Amino acid sequence: TFRPMTKREAIGIFGGTKKGLAEGMGLTASAISQWPDELDQARTDQILGAAVRLGLKVPAHFLLNLPAGTSPA
Repeated sequence: TFRPMTKREAIGIFGGTKKGLAEGMGLTASAISQWPDELDQARTDQILGAAVRLGLKVPAHFLLNLPAGTSPA
């Protein structure tokens, strides 16, 4: 089941700054500021794709569709 990513989680994946997320996504920091706090599946997929492409560490629960805070068995 899909668990939406938050904007804060997305920023964390890209180094903890809106600028880092914006650069990774090919957007401006002001565009990121306009995103809602809870992201939809399409935006989450785009973020995960960009993170994988850039070789960034992505929390396992997004890749394996697990509840946050759990790890694979």
